[in-house]
Amino acid sequence: MSFVLPVPDAHVGRKRGAALAWRILGLVMVASMLAALGYGIFDFIRFERAMGALPPAQGKALEPARRQAVQRWAVVRPALVARLKQSRELELGGVWMTRTGRVCGVVNGKTSFGGFTGMTRFYTDGDSPVFPYDDKGRFRETWHQCDRDRWAVIRQGSDETGFCATRFGQTRCRVVRRQATTMPR
Repeated sequence: MSFVLPVPDAHVGRKRGAALAWRILGLVMVASMLAALGYGIFDFIRFERAMGALPPAQGKALEPARRQAVQRWAVVRPALVARLKQSRELELGGVWMTRTGRVCGVVNGKTSFGGFTGMTRFYTDGDSPVFPYDDKGRFRETWHQCDRDRWAVIRQGSDETGFCATRFGQTRCRVVRRQATTMPR
């Protein structure tokens, strides 16, 4: 008579342990991805709220802000005229001052080459005007700060840029309206 002793398979326990480890690892990865996605959404919302428009000067702050804006404009306007080499009156769109005293706006100037630049955004660095072609790397970021902080309005006007936003351009450009049409069945 021969006896066969049952010998347990040594690999069965390892396979179960490995499968359990892979399941735990998968769950940890899914939880990490969901946490990262949640943080990304939270951070985006926080950023958008922080970048929203700031309220203009109101109440007791309104009159001092207007006086400061008039003083800043008295310094910036001649610098803008000199920079654009203007012999005639500047054509301006909207112009305003931020809480930090930076003057921002839109101007059309006939350049020293005799051509029309169209309405172009500008802001001041100190008392000197800066245009998009001057400071390509930081202009967009600084303009975004200007656009969201309209503390004191110096001149009411449009922020539209380009040739068609100028007085002369408005006589040449046509507004094209697209009307919705429905197709008969």
